[in-house]
Amino acid sequence: MRRETVVIALLIGAVLLPMWALTIETGHNSFEEIAVQPAENSSLAPTAGFLPTPTEVSVYVSGVLSWLGVFAIFGFLAFQVRFVDRIGRAGEPQHGSADDLPGVPSFVESEFREIVAYWPARADLAGVALVGLFAFLTVLFATLFAVETLGAARLQFLGLYAALGSFSLAELVVCYTTYFLPSITVAEQRDHS
Repeated sequence: MRRETVVIALLIGAVLLPMWALTIETGHNSFEEIAVQPAENSSLAPTAGFLPTPTEVSVYVSGVLSWLGVFAIFGFLAFQVRFVDRIGRAGEPQHGSADDLPGVPSFVESEFREIVAYWPARADLAGVALVGLFAFLTVLFATLFAVETLGAARLQFLGLYAALGSFSLAELVVCYTTYFLPSITVAEQRDHS
């Protein structure tokens, strides 16, 4: 594990552990609770479904869970950036002008800007398989979400299908960008006078 990752994990723990301890110590029954499930016989039932969940959460716990969600999203975005950089920029880069490199428009180069490195699109079988898989999953979960919205009940499946559909669409964009678009590093002269 990289040293930067360990430092970030320690910083997150240093923020979350005191918050969690404060939540436990000040919690009990002395704080306001947020009702996730409005009524037992309501058609709007976000906690009803296949996964048992609490019907009420405290304000403090919801705050800690929100921070955990934010950190998880940032961690996942960092992982995606590393994936795109590691796969899309694998191997030795090519060098040359925009006229020599395939698929590079002429406006990329100018009097003050030049191409430093160029990685052509991989466009291999793994990319085709990943793009096809996530395209299929995007259509599948979008269809399930649409079918679920036609029903009267609003259960956990609605959020599950929306989350999985959004995740599949995001991964489809990431895989297409990684495998089917070239990567270019450009250096530009800047006047600081």
